[in-house]
Amino acid sequence: MAKQRWQFELSQACGLLIKTTISKWFRLKIQGHYELGTDTVIVINRTSAIDALLLAFCFPERLTFILPVSLAKKGWFKVLRLFAEVWVNEAGGLGTVKSFCQAVQEGKHCVLFPPEHSTYLNDNTMVELAGLMLQKAQASVLPVRIDGAQYSIFSLVKDRHLMQWRPKVTLHIMAPRLLTTQDAPQSRKRVGRKVFLLLSEMSFTNWNQDKSLFAALLQGVKLAKKSRQFMGDSTGNSLSARRFISSCFILGRQFKNHTQAGERVGLMMPTSIAALVSFFALQAYRRIPAMLNFSGGFYNLYAACQLAGIKTIYTSRQFIITAKLEGLLQELLAAGLQIRFLEESKAAIGLADKITGLIKGLFPLRTYVSLGDRVAVRETAVILFTSGSEGVPKGVALSHANILANCYQLISRVDFSAADVFFNALPIFHCFGLTVGCLLPLFTGNRCFFYPSPLHYKIIPSLVYDKQATIFLSTDTFLTGYARVAKPRDFGSVRYVFAGAEKVKPETIQNWKQIFGVSIYEGYGATEASPVIALNCSIASKIGSVGLPLPGIQYRVEAMEGIPEGGRLFIRGPNIMAGYLSTNCSGEINYLKDGWHDTGDIVSIDENSFVSIKGRVKRFAKLGGEMVSLTAVESIAAVLWPGQTHAALYQQCPKKGEQILLFSEAPLADKSTFIHYIHTQGHSELLIPHKVFPATKIPVLTTGKIDYVTLERGLTVVFSS
Repeated sequence: MAKQRWQFELSQACGLLIKTTISKWFRLKIQGHYELGTDTVIVINRTSAIDALLLAFCFPERLTFILPVSLAKKGWFKVLRLFAEVWVNEAGGLGTVKSFCQAVQEGKHCVLFPPEHSTYLNDNTMVELAGLMLQKAQASVLPVRIDGAQYSIFSLVKDRHLMQWRPKVTLHIMAPRLLTTQDAPQSRKRVGRKVFLLLSEMSFTNWNQDKSLFAALLQGVKLAKKSRQFMGDSTGNSLSARRFISSCFILGRQFKNHTQAGERVGLMMPTSIAALVSFFALQAYRRIPAMLNFSGGFYNLYAACQLAGIKTIYTSRQFIITAKLEGLLQELLAAGLQIRFLEESKAAIGLADKITGLIKGLFPLRTYVSLGDRVAVRETAVILFTSGSEGVPKGVALSHANILANCYQLISRVDFSAADVFFNALPIFHCFGLTVGCLLPLFTGNRCFFYPSPLHYKIIPSLVYDKQATIFLSTDTFLTGYARVAKPRDFGSVRYVFAGAEKVKPETIQNWKQIFGVSIYEGYGATEASPVIALNCSIASKIGSVGLPLPGIQYRVEAMEGIPEGGRLFIRGPNIMAGYLSTNCSGEINYLKDGWHDTGDIVSIDENSFVSIKGRVKRFAKLGGEMVSLTAVESIAAVLWPGQTHAALYQQCPKKGEQILLFSEAPLADKSTFIHYIHTQGHSELLIPHKVFPATKIPVLTTGKIDYVTLERGLTVVFSS
């Protein structure tokens, strides 16, 4: 008896020593309040080999872990027994489910513990198993997210994260939730998806968003390896993280001499290192960059400058020559705008400036704080302009909080890692190219490569192969072009292809899967949303949809007359802009009412929350009292004549009302073929266009979107004929 008591006291003392040492070493902290009922299951994300210990340390209740034999053989298994009840399940699979349900019925405080190789962001099997367990147990869920342990020496993904000697570990807890009930049974897949979305929501909620874009950049630089290339571009230039920061301070000092704090400064640059250095140089010195679209012509560009109150534009002389924009430049000068070239700023930088900049780069945070007033996260960080595919571009003011929120929303939904390499050839004057293609990888410390044009179909695939890129961003138009000329090996390193800006055609997805073995994940966004609103990902995706709304986004769908399925989408969330720039050119912002933004899109949202785009409100024609989607007409044309671009418009006919016109690049496109397809497939005859115009050159924007404004300008004589 005395020996047993001595052994018990010794084990308790050892346990206390281990708990105190680990808790102090990792500065273990718990955030959030909870009520742990007898039928409550704790759900956690896997980050390290000691996750179970960390969880057991933080909860005063004695927890129950049901572990497979493989985990029971680990070194920390005996230590865990000091703090928690451990059931070893030798059967696996359905045996695990049976043991789990039994433990819940006995009133144990069970933990849903993933296998050692798994996280909820990348393992679909684990998600479904979690769904099956909760479905059978009929238990409520207490979500717990462990953050910080992935950077420790116990990390399960050492190749994906930079190790830290003493990372701070925090357990984030939310209130219990009931994901399934006997009254409303759901499939295990659906319950599992709810678990995934719940953890995704927690991940986003607990990100620290109270910082400026430049402060977020400095945090990303800490995650980047100091000795490696942080970024590169098509000019052959490359910069380490430290050199990038120093370059921002050096160039920013030149900007300071010609602009004022708080001034909106135009940037007219291609996607390149120079553009990003300029962007963050302005951020460091409290200027607001306004990203100008040089492809839209003088009228739209000058209108944008007037709208935002821009007096000074920074650009590159070499870029102007290469892009043949000399005429545009002369028009801007004649309109009274001040044009400054980066080459001139570079020539004005002396040795003292370089030395000072390098020193500032050694103490970047201290330097940034000293350069101006504290930046409020709700202040405008950047001015962007809508694509102008349906009219004059609008000015969108996005705050630091808006952009960071969208980046963290994406991080909480996709398993990005430190090993990922981003390849971005999309223009930075559009939000998709700027936020997702440039800012996101910089904030996460990922390497990135910039290319100035997505139109170089032969060059880009070989560069993706050469740089071993793992994350690739594009649109349907460009993805189709790459698939035509690229070799199967070119995209072999790519883990994820994210596509947006326009609808991704089914044949594009199929071709990429067959040729490259890569899945395309379609998303949906808008400049006003910084830009991503919904996204398909590896765990939760549905063909034909644009995915699930990102965490933190509220939405409502308002019914519209003549549209039986779906309605007009309104959204609100931390990534949604404050408002548009006032059209009176005062530079003021017209703030949104109650934070709700009218997307102008007609969508349907199914019972699993997947969003499907039916079309723009402006892209519907009213025929016979019914609203007919022009997007649906284009989709049918894409099936009939694949690999070609098609555009449907409607125009008012004095005698017959609105009529649909179909323009197609396919030389054999004709109305009779369209009619035959409509009849054989059982579609509504209202989708049949009044006229089909084959072999038409259809104008597109730099994002690959169809330029409907330009197309409509050529229709003035259609009905007169």
